[in-house]
Amino acid sequence: MKLSEAPTGVQVEVLHIEESDITPRLRGIGILPGIKIEVLKNAPMGDPRMYRVFSKVITLRNSEANLIEVQVSEDSPLPLTFVRPGDYKVEYIEGGKIARMNLASIGIVEGAVIRLLGDRRVQTDKGIYDVGFGKLSKVHVLPMKALFKADNAK
Repeated sequence: MKLSEAPTGVQVEVLHIEESDITPRLRGIGILPGIKIEVLKNAPMGDPRMYRVFSKVITLRNSEANLIEVQVSEDSPLPLTFVRPGDYKVEYIEGGKIARMNLASIGIVEGAVIRLLGDRRVQTDKGIYDVGFGKLSKVHVLPMKALFKADNAK
């Protein structure tokens, strides 16, 4: 996937950078194959986007980010809109107090184990709910298998 397509809140690893006029500038700010980049946030209209490279926060236009081929880091939480049906642990929730309260009322809180069903509904310990695409994109999760692997590595 291209860096411009990566969802906010995830960490990606650079695989390849296409050659262009700005490639030397990208290399100069530390964007090289193998480097991890955190996708921080989008401008209101989606372009430019903010990224963290090492300890620096940078902005790139989508046309610049399209030159960078990345893959999502295995241990990076993903929004529920980007994952397949299965069991997940909620790592964090983007949004304000009201969004968190609404999600908490149906059992979606940080640390909870939830199941994403094939029809994009969410099963919690309180029941099965149609959460909606907007709220699904705010809930960042890790698959239960990845958690098991990380726990065994310790």
